[in-house]
Amino acid sequence: MPSLRLRLNNPLPPRFRGFRPRVLLVVLGLAFAGVVLAGRAFDLQVLQRATLNDLARRQSQRTIQVKGKRGPILDRFGGRLAYSVKAESVYARPGQIEQPSLAAFRLARALGLPREDLQAQLGSGRAFVWIKRQVTPAEAAAVRALEIKGVQSLPEYRRVYPQRAFAAALLGFTGVDGQGLEGLEYAYDSTLRGAQGERVIDKDALGRELVRSEQGFLSAGGSVTLTLHPAIQHVAEEELARAIELSEARQGVAIVMAATSGQILALAQAPGYNPNAYLEYDKETYFNRAITNGYEPGSTFKLITVAAALEEGLAKPDTLFFCENGEFRHYDSVIHDTEPHGWLPLSKVIALSSNICAAKLGLLVPAPVFHAHIARFGFGERMGVFTSPEGRRLAGEAEGRVLPPREWTPVDHAAISFGHGVLVSPLQLTAAVNAIATGGELLKPYLVQELRDPAGAVIQRGARTVVRRAISKQTAATLKQLMQGVVAKDGTGARAAIPGYTVAGKTGTTEKYDFQARGYSKTRQIASFVGFVPAESPALTILVQVEEPRRAHFGGSVSAPAMGRIAQRALPLLGVWPREGVRRVPLPKAKGG
Repeated sequence: MPSLRLRLNNPLPPRFRGFRPRVLLVVLGLAFAGVVLAGRAFDLQVLQRATLNDLARRQSQRTIQVKGKRGPILDRFGGRLAYSVKAESVYARPGQIEQPSLAAFRLARALGLPREDLQAQLGSGRAFVWIKRQVTPAEAAAVRALEIKGVQSLPEYRRVYPQRAFAAALLGFTGVDGQGLEGLEYAYDSTLRGAQGERVIDKDALGRELVRSEQGFLSAGGSVTLTLHPAIQHVAEEELARAIELSEARQGVAIVMAATSGQILALAQAPGYNPNAYLEYDKETYFNRAITNGYEPGSTFKLITVAAALEEGLAKPDTLFFCENGEFRHYDSVIHDTEPHGWLPLSKVIALSSNICAAKLGLLVPAPVFHAHIARFGFGERMGVFTSPEGRRLAGEAEGRVLPPREWTPVDHAAISFGHGVLVSPLQLTAAVNAIATGGELLKPYLVQELRDPAGAVIQRGARTVVRRAISKQTAATLKQLMQGVVAKDGTGARAAIPGYTVAGKTGTTEKYDFQARGYSKTRQIASFVGFVPAESPALTILVQVEEPRRAHFGGSVSAPAMGRIAQRALPLLGVWPREGVRRVPLPKAKGG
């Protein structure tokens, strides 16, 4: 019996003693490992699922933002001034390129890029790099022929300006991603740009890239149709360039407006630039100086002074003024005339452009009253030539500067009377003089005939808009007569005369302010001429402004001839002929309006 009890108390042989604890430890170890693995699996598959999926996508996919085709900008007859065409953009996956140095050398030759820059890109270790955007068809073919692993191309759209520098300052340009950066491209970007989407580049298990099509349909942008008359725009650009060349000037602006409607038919600027290659030009050439720049108008502003005096009954065309024989001391300043004059009637004050008599005339009008008349002509406010479909005024238009009358000193009052101490834009001055042409109504200048959405529906249409009555019909008629005297044989604007037409206008020559010298420059001037034709029944209002001419510097010798040549070439295009009994036909309608 003792031996039996012994076997019962020790059921396992000695060599198997301790086995049960080891089994238990193994089981517990396996159970613990299972719990850890399950926890890790839960962490990876549940808690970190989104992060890991995103990492996997980044390793095997590249998402690129793409846009639908940008809409066109058209002239009044539907001619394309800016449109978009299909192009290809070359990119690389640096990690897949086996010989970056050799690849950089070959791509540099094919694309005309610096080899050192390409080598730095291809050796960067980045997942994706653009090599060159919107390449030419020849460049795209050359890259494909190289068959470099890791270098591919994607379809995009490239903006094209078929007439190069034609109306460039007005049209502006777009960036490489199709966004408007300057001019109308910027102002109406929301109308022109296409819908935005995504393009996904997938990489399969062998590293080969597959381009997945866009997600959803990318609609094209809408269109902008301008009031611009292409032939008149060409004339304005050509004659402005001629005036700048003859006078050896720095730059210039020309505006042609349809007198009866306010439509801008031409807006020229020189020097210009080619928006197809805008990076090759100085940024100063991008700005539309006709709309965005303010300058002292000089003697052209005397028309506003005369208008104020006539409206207030303070002068008539035959009212005599003493011009002080060319020099007039007014408080601590001295006002000079180009030529000395004695007594002159108001008609000759304008024809001969006397600063002294204009100052005396302006001083007759109390400052608050004079300021109110200036404001009625639109100075000191934006005309709203660029507006959104919602009626919001878009950026870029200058409002100029007119000091409030409480800040006028007697010297300021006199200086403003002959166009110093105020800032106006060329467009403002054109619109103000056009108010005389219309019989006293200030019209809002407009350049956009209509905006259309991608489906072709009209969302905004331009139309003749009367801002306010600036002066009475009687005052406008008197000013027309005075302005015709400027272009008479003994007037300062005689060189604007055109055979067979009557021309009304006003010359202007102003010295530019030199901030370093803290005074007006004697060598840097702005020469201008603004007027309308035919004087008795105006069809066109034209301004020519030439900045810093060197061979001549008076508006009558630099800008007046250019205005005359523009009018002489443009009027027949509108059916206004140089003979008695002028035949008038309506201005050709813009497409759709």
